[in-house]
Amino acid sequence: MTIQRRGVIYRRHFSDGTHGGKTKSFSAAKLYRDEVIARHRPFSMREYANIRKKSNRSGVVGVCRYCASETRDLPEGQQRWFWVASWPLPTGQRKRVKFAVNKYGEEGAFKLALKARRQAMREMEGSFDPGAVRRRRRTRPKSNGNAHHAA
Repeated sequence: MTIQRRGVIYRRHFSDGTHGGKTKSFSAAKLYRDEVIARHRPFSMREYANIRKKSNRSGVVGVCRYCASETRDLPEGQQRWFWVASWPLPTGQRKRVKFAVNKYGEEGAFKLALKARRQAMREMEGSFDPGAVRRRRRTRPKSNGNAHHAA
């Protein structure tokens, strides 16, 4: 069982042999997890969204400069660049809003991205749930009503 809170890792092993079987070791692990969570609250969404990553090159958390992938290999004058604002959603997904440098200019696109990010941060509520579902729902292919199959 491993839980991380604010940069500190809490880890404990719950072997079946020591605890008297799978059910008892699982119960002990859940109890430990609940104790750690009770003592060390999770980040608020706002706290989580303001963590500065090592890869940040813009100097502003949640704002980056981005080249459209389909234009990355083109000559510099043909590339499409954007300033992008992003922030986490309660579902674990991220919201991204991009502003074209060609349309707004370098400074204008950057300022719009900053404004979008600040607005999103003002509206952000709740706690960050690292266990939130981050997968997109799978969609089933629509049935065409044909029950005939080729043999």
